[in-house]
Amino acid sequence: MSSATDFIVNGTQLIKASKPDRLTILLLILVAAYYVALYFQQKARHYAPGPTPWPIIGNSIPTEKSWLFFHSLCKIYGPIVRLSLAGSEMLILDELEDIEELLGKRSSNYSSRRQLTYAGKYRSVEKRLVLLPYGPLLKKQRAAAFQMLNARVVGGYEGIQERGSIKLITDLLKQPTKAYISIKWYTAETLQTLVYAKRFSEDGNDLRTLLHILETFIQDIHPARHPVDIHPILDKLPDALASWRGEAKEKHGNEFTFYLRLLREVKQRMDNGDNLECFAARLWEDAEKNGLDETSMAYREPIPLPVPHIFEAKPKSSSSSTVAGSAFEAGTDNTAGSVLWALVAMLNYPETMKKAQVEIDRVLGRNSNMPPSFKHFEDLPYCTAFVKEVFRWSPVAPVSAPHQSLQDDVYKGYFIPAGTTVFPNIWAIHHNEKRYPDPFKFKPERFMPENGEKLTTESLNEGHCGFGFGRRVCPGQYLASKSVWMGVVSLLWGFDILPPTDASGKPVLPDPSAVRNGLTAEPDSFDIVMKPRRAIDVDALTQAWAN
Repeated sequence: MSSATDFIVNGTQLIKASKPDRLTILLLILVAAYYVALYFQQKARHYAPGPTPWPIIGNSIPTEKSWLFFHSLCKIYGPIVRLSLAGSEMLILDELEDIEELLGKRSSNYSSRRQLTYAGKYRSVEKRLVLLPYGPLLKKQRAAAFQMLNARVVGGYEGIQERGSIKLITDLLKQPTKAYISIKWYTAETLQTLVYAKRFSEDGNDLRTLLHILETFIQDIHPARHPVDIHPILDKLPDALASWRGEAKEKHGNEFTFYLRLLREVKQRMDNGDNLECFAARLWEDAEKNGLDETSMAYREPIPLPVPHIFEAKPKSSSSSTVAGSAFEAGTDNTAGSVLWALVAMLNYPETMKKAQVEIDRVLGRNSNMPPSFKHFEDLPYCTAFVKEVFRWSPVAPVSAPHQSLQDDVYKGYFIPAGTTVFPNIWAIHHNEKRYPDPFKFKPERFMPENGEKLTTESLNEGHCGFGFGRRVCPGQYLASKSVWMGVVSLLWGFDILPPTDASGKPVLPDPSAVRNGLTAEPDSFDIVMKPRRAIDVDALTQAWAN
């Protein structure tokens, strides 16, 4: 009870020294009472250890590099840490055994989501897959996603991924200084082709719209980003005093219009007799069976928007452009982030790049005029180990999307109340010395198969925790890992990835700890030199992509 005692002693001294008015004395008494009540509450129920929260506001949680902050607390208090955010219970898990027990074995109690007011209620109208609480709608959307994205089905998408990687190479040959946007284009267009059977136009307007949606959404879902998510009572304010509400609705309106247009374009093409093989087309075909209507296939839309209905039948509720849009978002952002981290690894550990290139040249031949395809997967174990080490070394989701408990629970003697938000720290697991010796070093050898074992593409998702846990594991994990593999091996085949040099000729290397803001971790901007490794027939590659 030391914190409460210290506060009372210091408060008494302050009263004597400053002779405050009655209101100040009353406030000090109330705060002291808060700490006393907190102490007895914790004593009555054995909570996990953690720093003492401040009255009303709770603990302070940074919005940047939260995973490092969480890990620093776990080094002080142990692998299970309790925090409070304005009265909302939070639990930080730093070790895999605890995560597997709570989010895996006890997943029936730990598969919901804390409801965010800004990003969930207003920006996503409570329809975005990643933010949905556990319940019937989540099950419907995940079932629809699983039909399109399970390990068996995604084998049928390999041609689209291979074609996308060819375009990535040709784009970089033509514009070698545009690596960042070319990689974003590769991952986004691969997903747009799979989801909407459509490529980007040359002006790239849809890509820019998507990237803007993603950049702002990643920031908005941080639980400490917006005051209304810390203090939900602020949602009672009228619109005139809650400018954030109009801002969130405007973001929703813009992205809903974008996703609904893409979805309706698919329906229009189907009505015109086009035989489309894409995610959105299958959603339309199975909408009734899956209980998904037009709006939820993008979003449910209770907020009036100037979007004309082009169908005779009025939607009953909503659920299918949400599914399509969610798949489009998640696959674009995290997949591109992993490919960018692969470049950071090549620049900082060039010996691993060279070793992967030797393997590619041995399998395809030094003078091959076409990049690797999935038919070469089994023969490229080091390249596969390289990609898996990227997932481990710099996970794009260092803190897995938080889970929420539905009922009171007790674990290792600690009381976990219903409604507790649980944060699994993937970064901490991936940098645990006992599990991964020398964890801060990029070392693909740790994932090399033993005894000549043949690998399947599903092995890309084994040996690390990059795609989440339990019933909220990423539904598109097999598609995402294969897109990363395809993009990385294509870059290794076509280019030497080199750092620029400064005025003195010294290499300028990207900092592996520098990341963008938000819950996910894409590398901060860095410069790169893409040097072609071979004479590549750009026209032949362009023709292959066009076909």
